[in-house]
Amino acid sequence: MLVGCGDAKTDEPAEARDLYTSSYFVLKRRYAEAAVQWARTADRRANAWAVLSAEHGILPARMEIEPYNTTINDLRDVPIDGEPRFELPSGDPVTTKLDRWARRVHSGLADWLRRPFHADQPESPCRELVVLAGSDYVDALRERGIFEGRPTALETGQETHTALPPKASVRFPFQERDFDGMFEQMDWLSERAEELEAIATPARTRELSVFDAGYDRDQARWQLDRSSVDVEATEQAGLDAFEEVSDQYIATEQQQLCSSRDSENRKNQNERR
Repeated sequence: MLVGCGDAKTDEPAEARDLYTSSYFVLKRRYAEAAVQWARTADRRANAWAVLSAEHGILPARMEIEPYNTTINDLRDVPIDGEPRFELPSGDPVTTKLDRWARRVHSGLADWLRRPFHADQPESPCRELVVLAGSDYVDALRERGIFEGRPTALETGQETHTALPPKASVRFPFQERDFDGMFEQMDWLSERAEELEAIATPARTRELSVFDAGYDRDQARWQLDRSSVDVEATEQAGLDAFEEVSDQYIATEQQQLCSSRDSENRKNQNERR
């Protein structure tokens, strides 16, 4: 799930999920986190969310960043100096800052989804991408084919991995429902978040973490429901076992040392003769 960023921000560096402080963003975050938690308990399906940023493109929710003031309008119709070297998935050249941002979003989607969801593989488990963002963000990306097609590698000219898994569909709830303004969107977000929170069971303490699309995991799935290892007790047991060596082995070692010294003495005596 992609959640559009907001204008109101903290004054200090913060994780992306905490950087934006508007009530609108807080509701979108609540809905996204409720959807992630619900997915964990619905046939153990994986889910994750990230921020769609006008400055950075795709921001995993727990990535720490500095505050910024860039908006989509700051990028519109601003030409890029120099000869265009990159192409959009649509095949059009990248000539404006908005084009460059859209291409960055495309690459960011590929990086974000490729690791845990194998976005470049036909068998990817990712089946849907939900984009909760305003029309200024969504239209700029859709017009440039960001949610379809393949980028072209600059070095080889060959098609590279897809930004989205081959079987994934894309949904735009705010545009599909034709809300009459932000407040209707906020009412819908609040209702949907409450529904998801009501049916999602709390995560177990040792449950596999899927936030940030797999960038950070608590522990591997095979470790669940296994008793933890007491490292200190195990080390002490090893020391105790070492100290409890049978006398016969100690005696054997001493005999070997004595025998070695006797041999050395005899050798020295023979040399003096």
